[in-house]
Amino acid sequence: MQAPRIAVLLALAGILFGSGAAAAPKGNRSVRRERTIRGCPAFRQSRTGNEGLRFELRNTCGFPVGCTLSWSVHCRGGGESPGERSAQLELAKGASDSAEASGSACGPAGWDIDGIHWSCERRKDDADDASAGAGNL
Repeated sequence: MQAPRIAVLLALAGILFGSGAAAAPKGNRSVRRERTIRGCPAFRQSRTGNEGLRFELRNTCGFPVGCTLSWSVHCRGGGESPGERSAQLELAKGASDSAEASGSACGPAGWDIDGIHWSCERRKDDADDASAGAGNL
């Protein structure tokens, strides 16, 4: 009867203590975790005639953000494709900006745009600078 109890206790101790010991301390992580914001920037895509797509980001966050947009352009009909494209947008609070993904290099055969990704990170606000320096004389 003693052996099963000891085995259960050892298993519980391994679960409780083993998981914390396996994790690296916060300062010693080998890969920095990327901090992205997906909740407050609003993304919209629209077609711009037959020439391509327009990607618009509107900052609805209470702070400035820096955003990266990326996409791929592929030409139909065997033409040489422009490939990967990207744009960087810096958006103040309440601001919006856009990037154009053009298929015009593909000519009359047509184009496809796919692999559309975007991510935003918080930027330092001017108000952050003012409050940081307010206590220094």
